Amino acid sequence: MKVKQVSLIAMFILFSGFITPLFCQEIEKEDTDQKSKHRVSITMGHTHIPAGEMDSKKKVLAVPSWGLDYNYQLNRKWAVGIHSDFITETFTVIDFEGDKEFERERPLTMTLVGIYKPHERWSFLAGTGYEIAKEENLSLLRLGIERGWEIEKEWEVFVTLQYDLKFSVYDSWMIGIGFSKGI
Repeated sequence: MKVKQVSLIAMFILFSGFITPLFCQEIEKEDTDQKSKHRVSITMGHTHIPAGEMDSKKKVLAVPSWGLDYNYQLNRKWAVGIHSDFITETFTVIDFEGDKEFERERPLTMTLVGIYKPHERWSFLAGTGYEIAKEENLSLLRLGIERGWEIEKEWEVFVTLQYDLKFSVYDSWMIGIGFSKGI
């Protein structure tokens, strides 16, 4: 199956779960008590790349990264967002087959995610997007989990763990800490 077909199928599955609640007739009281439907976040973290290459040897790399996210809260449990991550260094990876090297010059990742909040402070996210770099753009699938703590007046500090699968090339995971603000 081609990468674009897999991306389209993943996006269809992801968004079919969000369209159904939009057509519901009843509005729950707890959903209307939300303070803010819009949230902006900034994250500082390290992206770990198991298929990294250094001195002609395969090595796990840890490179610094920054994230900027926007989320729109649909109701108490569901949100959608646009998440972007920027890796601040250039690195080389070896593809899954182990026969091809890819250089990635400070790639920017843009993803469209769906977010499920089973509890007030826990969030699970899944989405699809692209890693954009000078050399080549790669399709990806993202999975993640976040835990937040409210500070005051709609400010929140959170920790995040995210996994990105760049189809047919390499994977990475990021651990970070961030701040978000309801607007």
